[in-house]
Amino acid sequence: MADSGVITIAKKEFLDHIRSRKFLLIIGILTIVACVGILNGVSEYHENVKLYDQMQKYSSSSNDDTSPISSYLKVKPSVLLVFHQMSTLVAVIGGVLGIAMGFDLVTKEKESKSLKLLLAHPAYRDEVINGKALGGIAAIAIALAIVLVLSLALLLITGLVPDGLELLYILLFSAVTFLYIFTCFAISLLVSTACEESGKALIYSLVIFIVLGFLIPTVLSTPFVMEKIIGPAPEMPQVLSDQVIASLQSRGNEAQSDAPVEKQNRDAWSSFKEQTREYGDRQMRLRDVQYLFSPIKNYEKIVTCLTNPTMIRYVVYFTHDEGQVQMINDKGDALTIDTFYMPDIHFDFSGILSMITGNIIALCVLPSVFFGLAYVRFMKMDIR
Repeated sequence: MADSGVITIAKKEFLDHIRSRKFLLIIGILTIVACVGILNGVSEYHENVKLYDQMQKYSSSSNDDTSPISSYLKVKPSVLLVFHQMSTLVAVIGGVLGIAMGFDLVTKEKESKSLKLLLAHPAYRDEVINGKALGGIAAIAIALAIVLVLSLALLLITGLVPDGLELLYILLFSAVTFLYIFTCFAISLLVSTACEESGKALIYSLVIFIVLGFLIPTVLSTPFVMEKIIGPAPEMPQVLSDQVIASLQSRGNEAQSDAPVEKQNRDAWSSFKEQTREYGDRQMRLRDVQYLFSPIKNYEKIVTCLTNPTMIRYVVYFTHDEGQVQMINDKGDALTIDTFYMPDIHFDFSGILSMITGNIIALCVLPSVFFGLAYVRFMKMDIR
């Protein structure tokens, strides 16, 4: 009986969603986002193919096949770039639309006094909240399925046909997008159970979305906060600074520039590189942890790995001033020495999946947590 009650309420909520103007508006916005993203992505794909062909000349002339630049050049542009363009729009717009689907699910019942009447019928509270959630989930899934079919159709019209592996990535992209929008939906459902008015529920839901999605990651990524958490970045020893300055000053002097490096300097360089690597590891771990609690940053990392993995170094691991050492030589000229920590990334399916497994798990846990809190709040809610 309990299951039938949940299904009955879920059907009602699902039909209410798909018949509403709000749902049609959401479908329309997602379709526009998909079309704009695909058209921009197709243009970017063709440009990257041309650049890839030109870069192969450089790659073939290089004897180092193990360097990061060599591994990057071997990655041929994929039609998945189209969906990467789409994801940049979905990250914000999709989150807002997920909130729009759920912010008034409970508050509208409170405002119309229909929730008390609903619970007066043979329907338990857990059936009501579970049914509302299932109805919303089904509506979100239908909306994304429609947009995905339209996107694939437009992709085929432009002459780009994904292969089997790319189709698998597209399905994973769609599943992750669903989980992301459902997370935002669960946030708004939780707020809806805690508020008495739909207007307040919408505002509070957007505030939580902004705080989790933008404010916390921005604060944690500032150099001051990062230094307090993981310590200061390693400084280049003076012996190395002197060596770099001397090398730059003697540029063009073949006899001096070819002089062997002293063993002390080689040891100092080795130690400095090891310190830089360890500091880079700490930065990655901190960012990975903070992204687990930020739905939008977590989503961005996952879809970037799936659709444009060569960009993941810059999206996840670096800030603007990271990995640079500035010095002043005796002439007063500012010298900038790059000391980037370049993580080793494998661009095959297993390598990409290993990078995002934790993020996917977090994207499954987050909506469960928010819905669990909404469930507890609704079960204890005072309805008069």
